[in-house]
Amino acid sequence: MLERTLGLGGGIAVAVGSVAGSGILFLPSVIYVVAGSDALVVWVLAALVCVPLLLVFGALVRQVPDGSGLEGFVALGLGRRVATLVPGLLLVVFFPAMAAAMLVAGGYVGDGAVQLVVALAIIAVTTWGALTGARGAAHLQVVVVWTMLAAALVLVIVTAPRAWPGYDAVRPHMSDLGAIASGVLVAFWGFAGFENMTFVAGELRNPRRDYLIAVTVALGGYCLLAMLLTANLGAIVPRSEVDELTGVAQLASYTPAGPVIAVLAVALVQAGASSWVWGISRLLYSSARDGRLPSWFAVVDARGVPRRAVLCLVIPGACGTCVAAVWPGLVLPFVTFASAVFVFLYALAVASFIAVRRAARAGRSPSRRPDRSPPGRPPAAESRARS
Repeated sequence: MLERTLGLGGGIAVAVGSVAGSGILFLPSVIYVVAGSDALVVWVLAALVCVPLLLVFGALVRQVPDGSGLEGFVALGLGRRVATLVPGLLLVVFFPAMAAAMLVAGGYVGDGAVQLVVALAIIAVTTWGALTGARGAAHLQVVVVWTMLAAALVLVIVTAPRAWPGYDAVRPHMSDLGAIASGVLVAFWGFAGFENMTFVAGELRNPRRDYLIAVTVALGGYCLLAMLLTANLGAIVPRSEVDELTGVAQLASYTPAGPVIAVLAVALVQAGASSWVWGISRLLYSSARDGRLPSWFAVVDARGVPRRAVLCLVIPGACGTCVAAVWPGLVLPFVTFASAVFVFLYALAVASFIAVRRAARAGRSPSRRPDRSPPGRPPAAESRARS
């Protein structure tokens, strides 16, 4: 079994990495263009939309705290056959999303070969962190998250003096409810990622308590940071001149803090990549442990790390990044496709939650997951196989 060595502090760091991503580099610009003076309202409403999903996933972890996460919860409510969709869908999303995020970060540092080198360097650091075990990876994640937060706060602070006279531009008027609704739909994707933490729950010392705390802190902090960046951008740059693709780099161009945005971009993507490789590798391990994937993945090394699962993520991910670097037009379709898949996964989670609650009210037990060990063999997790 995976060792429960991750405390609340480490859990918060991983949760921040799961939620925070390259989206914050451009979403403040997009939200301001869409909603104008109501941009801050949009962020608050998008965070509130996450609350029911957060409660659903919190219930998930309380009922299935073994690290199987979203897959285990879907199996509990909708059955094993439906649950087998979860690993496949997340793998299909993981590789293109990873390539897109790596190249977005690399693009803030340089073009061409420099962009690809930075992207592959992020993957290399992610791999090293994932193979060091839960404690080592948590320490790396803490360093990266604090670097990211420091860079973001520096950007907010150095642009605040220039933004101060113009904050009327983001004073809510609630004048266009359609624009607000459109903005909420876009902003919601800036918060996607807390489902990844359900796969890390198996390494939390107290998953029933710490999961909800860690993800709530991550969502709240991310929302506040996004609001600050959006407010400063709206106060400094006229709405008609905001470049949605340039994002907060346009904000940095009004100050001598240009290098800060590069640090912020790399730290954001590094935190996200580390959290997602950590989470999805645990999903592969738990799926193999429960007999839904080949038992080859249900192997841990001397540090308790599912090494095979990690390498099966980062190596194809690096190859996909190289392909996307050659054909950059693939990046936007990658992101669009990933968003559609996440909608479906959230729908599965909600449907499973409803099925479990209905079964409880009717006095029935929800669908039981099958025995974790294949017929005639001892459970892979119990054998503590070593790679």
